Amino acid sequence: MKRSLAREYAFMFLFQIEIQPENVEGQIHNFLVNYPVSDNQADFFESRVKGVISEKNKLDNILEPFLVKWTLNRLPKVDLTILRLAIFEMKYMQDIPNNVAISEAVRLAKKYSTDESRSYINAILGNVNREVLNESKSE
Repeated sequence: MKRSLAREYAFMFLFQIEIQPENVEGQIHNFLVNYPVSDNQADFFESRVKGVISEKNKLDNILEPFLVKWTLNRLPKVDLTILRLAIFEMKYMQDIPNNVAISEAVRLAKKYSTDESRSYINAILGNVNREVLNESKSE
């Protein structure tokens, strides 16, 4: 399994818990029964899922200043989930170049959201990368 598919599964799961946030561990188990990942991709999947969940407030604080004409509460959940996942990878995943995280977010938006959202997500992530993360990763 490619990383892009494991990332897509992480996105799908994170979107799922936006709708139904109870019993995350049980939901992870059930999700992986329906969408199995190889052993070497399980860590990739779980690091994104658990990382985005645990860093959600920090990710939202990074994201919020860049939401032009939107608020976190008004942003479509699909787009919000894609943005959180990408910002998490950009900020915390040393093995993922920021431009790859942005490209993967745009790919997810192309598949799961609208053309307008795809452009918006690309612009937001480009601005976050330039103005906040400066191509470097911390923590």
